[in-house]
Amino acid sequence: MLTVSRKLRQVEESQTLALAAKAKRLIESGVDVVSLTAGEPDFATPRHVKEAAIKAIEADFTHYTANQGINELIQAIIRKFSSENDLHFEPDQVLVSTGAKQSIFNALQAICNTGDEVVLLSPYWVSYPEMVKLADAKPVVVPLPIENGFRPDVRKLRQAISPKTKAIIVNSPGNPTGVVYTQSEIEDIAQIVKQTGIYVISDEIYEKVIYDGHRHFSIGAIKSIRDQVITVNGVSKAYAMTGWRIGYMGGPREVIELAGRLQSQVTSNATSISQKATVAALAGSQRDIDTMVAEFKRRRDFVIDALSSIRDVRVTIPGGAFYVFFGVKTLYGRKHGTHAIKNSVDMAQYLLEYHRVALVPGFAFGADECVRMSYACSMGALEKGLKRIKEGLGNLQ
Repeated sequence: MLTVSRKLRQVEESQTLALAAKAKRLIESGVDVVSLTAGEPDFATPRHVKEAAIKAIEADFTHYTANQGINELIQAIIRKFSSENDLHFEPDQVLVSTGAKQSIFNALQAICNTGDEVVLLSPYWVSYPEMVKLADAKPVVVPLPIENGFRPDVRKLRQAISPKTKAIIVNSPGNPTGVVYTQSEIEDIAQIVKQTGIYVISDEIYEKVIYDGHRHFSIGAIKSIRDQVITVNGVSKAYAMTGWRIGYMGGPREVIELAGRLQSQVTSNATSISQKATVAALAGSQRDIDTMVAEFKRRRDFVIDALSSIRDVRVTIPGGAFYVFFGVKTLYGRKHGTHAIKNSVDMAQYLLEYHRVALVPGFAFGADECVRMSYACSMGALEKGLKRIKEGLGNLQ
């Protein structure tokens, strides 16, 4: 009898992609749905980036490149890491991949063995635990409650580390919470990393989408643990280049070499045209980022004000990214007709089915007491969506 992979049968589908797809199907069938699930900026890719891609096509730069990435891009990444993050790499310490998601996957595959543990701070990005499982390792979750603003808890983190721990994944600014860790908080985590000798995978994809005077600090800049840190970034969020699929990482030589070996057997090089575009993104004008972030802040402030006016909803103000992860646990146990809302999945399904607004259940991020909404959409969509959320939550008995 034919069988399939037991490992893959245990992997969950991405809830953000699943909910976005469901909302899209409803919209395509003519249903008026406001989808607040998207994890991508609703802005155009900057003109100079698109022009670089057009030039690459016209120059027939459309063939395989080196698996690691083109030298021009490797050098641009090295300069970016050095000038913006105080991270210093040689060319053989950098690997370009098909999105930051692949970079994280490559890193986990390069460092993990069967039975290893990887510590995740919850709420976490939906793909972290599944990627850990795919590396034959075990995710160990450290909950960070909304009551404490989702801030890192050093005591809980230290307790979660065992002789089996191989790494911790740090994500600041974070998805789904938008929390930006302070330099002091990062230094506290670094102290534990130094004491225990584990790796850090630092997911910094939202580093430029930041508000209120917060500053991004890269944990790899701490000299005492530099050889233990794998820093992941990309162009999807900052440059509105989600579809271009370019991510990159810098880290210890052996890790990068093994990650490259894996990539050579799975995807080979990232898209040649997108690599040329990424050189332009990193080396060119950054004005479009400032415009985008200013608009995101305007939307964020509107969303926070609107959610704060809803009874029994708990809101924290995100310092970065473009999501609000708000608490709805107080509403659990209430009903719509004969159906009780027991958890975040019930809540997301109720709001989609009866009020035509799509959110992502917090269960997918390891925090069932919350739901996530994105404000990477038009102000009109936000106004309509929040009106529906307020009405939907108010109708629960």
